[in-house]
Amino acid sequence: MRRLSHLAWILLLAVVLLSACNHKPKDAPGTPGGGSPEDAMRDSLDLVRDGKFDMFWRHALPPADFAALRADWVKRNAPTEPLDADDRAKFEAGVKRLTEPDAEKKLFADLRPTLVHFDHDYKDQMPLLSGVGQSMALTAIEQAKDLTASQKRQLREAANVVAPWTQTVAWGDQAKAKEAIGILVDTARKANLSTPDALHAMNFDESMATWSTAWLGFKRLLAVYGLSIDKSFESISIDTIENSGGSAHVKITYTLLDKPIQTDATLVLLDGRWYDSDLLQSVRAQHLQLNPPAQPAHAGSAAAPSGTAPPPPRNDGAPVAAARPR
Repeated sequence: MRRLSHLAWILLLAVVLLSACNHKPKDAPGTPGGGSPEDAMRDSLDLVRDGKFDMFWRHALPPADFAALRADWVKRNAPTEPLDADDRAKFEAGVKRLTEPDAEKKLFADLRPTLVHFDHDYKDQMPLLSGVGQSMALTAIEQAKDLTASQKRQLREAANVVAPWTQTVAWGDQAKAKEAIGILVDTARKANLSTPDALHAMNFDESMATWSTAWLGFKRLLAVYGLSIDKSFESISIDTIENSGGSAHVKITYTLLDKPIQTDATLVLLDGRWYDSDLLQSVRAQHLQLNPPAQPAHAGSAAAPSGTAPPPPRNDGAPVAAARPR
């Protein structure tokens, strides 16, 4: 009996050691890049899911590019055009309504007649309203100039999934509306919003905290009406289609409202770590726009923060972008 007990412990220890040998250690959250294309993409998606946007940027960019992003943040976050008095007053009034004492009760009292009116007069028109909204969304996606072909395809698929869902939601349900208002008010209070000027003056850390609060509140809000963003994240699978010459093409599959959606991404290998090529190029392009060189750059050269290699050229038509690994 004793021998059997000893043997059981030995076998258990062997299993544990074997598992440890086969287990690939996971990078600490926010570690720059990924050890493989799949790891890089998986870690990025996990950080987005959890609203850890500060760690996401640390992970998604090489160290020098992340440092440049932080340094650029106040410029990046500045309003693209001056705020007029009317917009500023509307923003401040909206924040006040969402954060004042008893905001939940006041907002629901204001919304309740609209809910009753919707159920009485507009409930049967939801297929038409949904179709109009879907058409507008698809047009906006097609006209967007800052989206890649892959991103447009993914958004089109998402719009075609969400539109039928909107027809099934009980938008006039007063209990759901009350819960949604509670989430909206709670999110606004946690975000510490005040004025649009203060919002645009936030530094990187303050902005990331606000983003996180807004994102987590948005997920809770959608869940009230049956759309679970976390469920979509949990369904994600990532497969490498091609990996050669310091460039990799990955396919990402997930479900939205139980409907499968696919997208893809190109990653580039820099200093032994993998990074999303489109994101890296976007950050570097904006860095150059915000910090134009004193003298014209040499023709054909691509300036980048010191210590990093330029990303591959963007080519939506190619299956894998050319890379320049270090």
